[in-house]
Amino acid sequence: MSKFVVGMLIGILAVMPSLAMAKKPLKVQIMTDFASQIDDDPLNIATRFMLDIEKQLNGAIALNFIPASRLREWQQLHTMKNVCLYNKTKTPERLENALFSTYPIMAFPANRLVVYNHPELPENISLSDAVNKYDLTIGIASGRSYGHEIDDYIAKHNESFMVLGGTTSAYRLSQMLFQNKFDAIIEYSAVFISRHGTDPRIENIRYLSVDNTNQAVFGYIACSQSELGKQAITLFDQALQTQAVQQIILQSHAQIFAPPEQALMLSALQDAFNVAIPAR
Repeated sequence: MSKFVVGMLIGILAVMPSLAMAKKPLKVQIMTDFASQIDDDPLNIATRFMLDIEKQLNGAIALNFIPASRLREWQQLHTMKNVCLYNKTKTPERLENALFSTYPIMAFPANRLVVYNHPELPENISLSDAVNKYDLTIGIASGRSYGHEIDDYIAKHNESFMVLGGTTSAYRLSQMLFQNKFDAIIEYSAVFISRHGTDPRIENIRYLSVDNTNQAVFGYIACSQSELGKQAITLFDQALQTQAVQQIILQSHAQIFAPPEQALMLSALQDAFNVAIPAR
């Protein structure tokens, strides 16, 4: 065997380990407060989007979903280098402590004040009036962001709210609402309807608009402020820029929202993606 061929073989063998390493997926721990045991539904829509993104990246990333309360998932993101969360709103405080995807995976109409058996309340209400004028007891989930305006009011008047923690806090809040343990909870109408649409008591549920809140709220992917977090965000944004993933997200939103909120959410997402993709 000639020295040239031997040199070529040595060179190839030297490169092979690095090629193998390059093909290894980026392993990301996904902390999630979604409780799959509720209603025996293994996935929710945002979780399916994350799996669609993983599939679109074709082996470049490997997601491992770990149940965690909202409070614990943020703690893990801050203490570990390979943690990501999903369907999270951007707030000034969070932007200082996490890396966020450029593009959203979800859009929701603004959170509503969900009330049970309160026909006397107006369709539009401020949190100040809800607490002080109507003396409502409002339940909220620990560690959750409800949007800047609502979060700001809660922070300044936390004594006016009943806080519930744990992985299943959102579901337990709505159950306690039906049991009249709260007068109201703060939740997205689409989420509440999806969770309790077959419950006959939903006929007495109302979704009140909260004054001074944005029409559309986006949910993003947030990752640890680390080199691994940067790599994950780059990959997530890469997938979210593809027409395939955007189309999946738009089509799903077209199915879960009814007019007029449907058109509002699709328009907001198309603006966020900076494209005009018709939802089919």
